Amino acid sequence: NVIVPADKTTNMYLVSTERYNKLLTENLTKTYKKANPEKKDDIDKISAKLAQSLELEDRVQRFTEEQCFITLKDHKENFKNTPQCRLINPAKNELGKISKQILEKTITRLLEKTNTNLNLWKNTKEVLNWFHGMNKESKTKFVKFDVVEFYPSITEDLLDKAIQFAMQTTELSPRDIQIIKHTKNALLFHNGEVWEKKNRNFDVTMGSFDGAETCEIVGLYMLNQLQQCIPANQIGLYRDDGLAIIPQANGPKLDRIRKKITAIFKKEGLKITIKTNLVEVDFLDVTLNLDSGKCFPF
Repeated sequence: NVIVPADKTTNMYLVSTERYNKLLTENLTKTYKKANPEKKDDIDKISAKLAQSLELEDRVQRFTEEQCFITLKDHKENFKNTPQCRLINPAKNELGKISKQILEKTITRLLEKTNTNLNLWKNTKEVLNWFHGMNKESKTKFVKFDVVEFYPSITEDLLDKAIQFAMQTTELSPRDIQIIKHTKNALLFHNGEVWEKKNRNFDVTMGSFDGAETCEIVGLYMLNQLQQCIPANQIGLYRDDGLAIIPQANGPKLDRIRKKITAIFKKEGLKITIKTNLVEVDFLDVTLNLDSGKCFPF
């Protein structure tokens, strides 16, 4: 047996080796195909040139070849019968550390602008501050949504749009953008073989140095788009999890909002699951209740 960690909780699960390998193979072959081993050398050559331009060639390692693994999404419905997994790719391009710093600074500057009131949550505390600061009058409801496979669903075109949105209020040099996009030429390693994303070379991997920050800058772009149907202060994102509070909510209004949110994400090539007309929700590691205005550990 092997011990497999949960995706978003501290739970650990004992899984037979045969079952684990089956789940890993299913999740791997769903979106990846075998790649030419020489592709790693091509990526390393470009990384070397970028590292030299930053005068970091003596400190940046080659592309690592750590093996991929899975975590179990035990927070999903019907987990015991049909377990869902998250494929983690620990093989990293070390320039991702530079990309992470560039994206962190860009996101911070963007959020600091006085005309930006987008809720990009970093932790539970920020979610609770938002929740307690919102008006919870009668007929107020939650809308909760989840971006399905957010990281791997981010395309180069979507990242370009997010970068262009950020550059309306902050600056990114051509080299900054080249580094950010180069680190998305990701490879995955399994049983000594090299794998790449099906249909495209561009890939935002779970486990990369800048994966979370890439997700966040795209999240900011999506939050800006969502202002078409919900005021910015009423909605927020924590990576792939979204939550909104809708005052004066009724069935037709919530249905219009649900359709609009779904359409906005679909237009950008993203799929979501969404629930409306909720008085109580489990979000991150807390339960929020609109009737009582209270929160509890989840």
